[in-house]
Amino acid sequence: ALARRGGAVVLAGWGPPERCATSSVLRVGARLADPMCAPARWRPCGRDDLETLAERAGLRPDGSGRVACPFGYADLDSAVRGLLSTGLFDAAERATDPTQVRKEMAEALHPYQRADGTVWMPNVLRYLIARA
Repeated sequence: ALARRGGAVVLAGWGPPERCATSSVLRVGARLADPMCAPARWRPCGRDDLETLAERAGLRPDGSGRVACPFGYADLDSAVRGLLSTGLFDAAERATDPTQVRKEMAEALHPYQRADGTVWMPNVLRYLIARA
C-alpha cells in the first residue's frame, strides 16, 4: 500500500534447504514451538512462492534471482544469541524451557563450527523484484 505506482518492492525468502545451512537450526525452533505442526510451520521458500505472494499483493513480478547470504559468528554463543535475536525462536522459548532451546540450537550449529571456534553457515536466499 505504501509503494508508488511503478515503484519497486523487493521480496526475499529462504532458498532450497540443501543450500541453506541455517535451515537445520530453524527446524529446531519449529519443532520445539509445536512438535505436531513443525513440518508445516517452517519451510524453505518454494520456487514460485515469492511470485504468488507478489501477485496476491497486487504486485507485478519484474525479475528474480538468488544471492549468497552466509551467516558468520565469532563463536557458538554468538551464533545462538544472534539467531535468537531474530525472533524466530520466541515461540519455541515460550513453549519449552529457554535453556533447552539454546542447547538444541547449539547442537544444530555444531556441524558449522570451524576448528578456530567460529561458526560459518552458507545460505542462499531467493529474491523477487516486483512493481506496484
